Amino acid sequence: MSHLRALLAGTAAIVVAMTMNVAEAKTPQDQLVIGMNMVNLTSLDPHNVNSYESYHVIANLYDTLVRNDPQAPGKILPLLAKSWNILPDGTIEFTLDDKATFQSGRKITAGDVAYSLQRAVKLGLLAKSYYANWGYTADNVDQKFRAKDDKTFVMEVATPVAPSLKLGALTRAYGAVLDKEVVAKHEKDGDMGRGWLASNAAGSGPFTLNRWNPNDIVVLNRFDTYWGGEPKMKRVLVRHLPESQTERLQLEKGDLDVGFQLVSADIDGLASNPDIVIDRLVGSGFYYLIMSTKDPEFAKPEVRKALRYCINYKDINDVVMKNYGKSATTFVPSDIPGYLPDIGNKYDPEKCKQDLAAAGYGNGFSKQLLSLNSTPYADLATAIQENLAVAGVKVEIQTGNGDQTYGPMRDRKFQLGVGRTASSAQTDADGWIRTHAYNPDNTDGANLANLQAWRASFELPEVNKLVDEASAITDNEEKRVELYEQALKLFEEAGPPVIPISQRVDPYAKSARLKNYVGDIGWMTRWDQVEKQD
Repeated sequence: MSHLRALLAGTAAIVVAMTMNVAEAKTPQDQLVIGMNMVNLTSLDPHNVNSYESYHVIANLYDTLVRNDPQAPGKILPLLAKSWNILPDGTIEFTLDDKATFQSGRKITAGDVAYSLQRAVKLGLLAKSYYANWGYTADNVDQKFRAKDDKTFVMEVATPVAPSLKLGALTRAYGAVLDKEVVAKHEKDGDMGRGWLASNAAGSGPFTLNRWNPNDIVVLNRFDTYWGGEPKMKRVLVRHLPESQTERLQLEKGDLDVGFQLVSADIDGLASNPDIVIDRLVGSGFYYLIMSTKDPEFAKPEVRKALRYCINYKDINDVVMKNYGKSATTFVPSDIPGYLPDIGNKYDPEKCKQDLAAAGYGNGFSKQLLSLNSTPYADLATAIQENLAVAGVKVEIQTGNGDQTYGPMRDRKFQLGVGRTASSAQTDADGWIRTHAYNPDNTDGANLANLQAWRASFELPEVNKLVDEASAITDNEEKRVELYEQALKLFEEAGPPVIPISQRVDPYAKSARLKNYVGDIGWMTRWDQVEKQD
């Protein structure tokens, strides 16, 4: 049978199985069926993604050196690296698991690891900014990321950074290890496989990519000889379901095992169903409003400070962001060392109007706001639009998919936007402050798109200096936290162009039949141990 006929036959079998199970009200015992809005799933290249949807798929196609413990966030577990040793200067030596192999059948070597992390820096894609935080550049990575031997990968120090911060960050998608020989076969014009990897995979994960049709379906097949043990599910289907009501109906009928991006009313409705479990992960990031300081109005700190008073944070979190967020005042959560309780968000619409008038904008102004067209972004954008209108600020909302929304933000060609962030260090102040306030190079060509201050074209050298000093401290936690507090205070006093609306909560619904489905707050949820009860 030809490859095409085999693929069509497999797809037909999936459709028949799913059709038969409508009557049975159960998904197949050996298939995990997931529903989500996939408009923000725009690439499968682990070095060029920063979306919730992409991370879930990539976490199952690729392995990283280490992984986050979903049961105890902040605890680092072995994965490709069975152990690691931190040298006195902060260099980390990783010893690879002898059993680890790629899906091609080839043994994973330290050379593959070095190539993968070098690629993340050299291509200058979304992953670049994370490594740039640690001093790695296209000019030094060949020396700093190297194979000591086939089983020992060395990450040398480029600039002083607490090793714990690197370990935590390497659990995410941009720490994925690629099969360099497979990538090389698909390289074109020195692109290190960029074109091919956008819609294909070259990993060592528990599932292989059968197919991906954007805004339609992702089909993953079990990798039977996965080095970490055979996955329980034969197949995983991720279906594009942009309508929450459709997702809820299919969960209730048993046509879906897991559903994401449900609206609050449907989450509340499903919560009363004994066949459904609602999990609300308190995530490592924020929903936010961002202003570009390239814009003449937002370049003025008095305007940015005034607009912050316009937003009704309590009502937004009680109504619009119910189930999706928890109230936040500043960019360090209250349970993280480094949090400051008396700064940040305050709602005072009269002060907003007065301060805008004092800045010369008594009649307001008009701006465009970018938002994803999915839950809860569009509703959040509408709420902000209504709040700002009270002060005469007219906001035109433009919705779209990830490229249409985040693309202009990453290119620093926008006025206003709403979005969602993720911290690179989930239980440490560094990840939170760095993601939102740090910007070591404010040029357009720096391409530090994962740093929100860079997207906003906003740079505070004093903040950068404090963050760099704090991240380099390895033996005085109290001093480190104190420096992060100073950085946060300076950022807030400057009238930041990035305003936290809600600390992220990632709710999802899952069938009570599922066992071992544990969501990861860093979005790297693994599906290989998921089983179903009869």
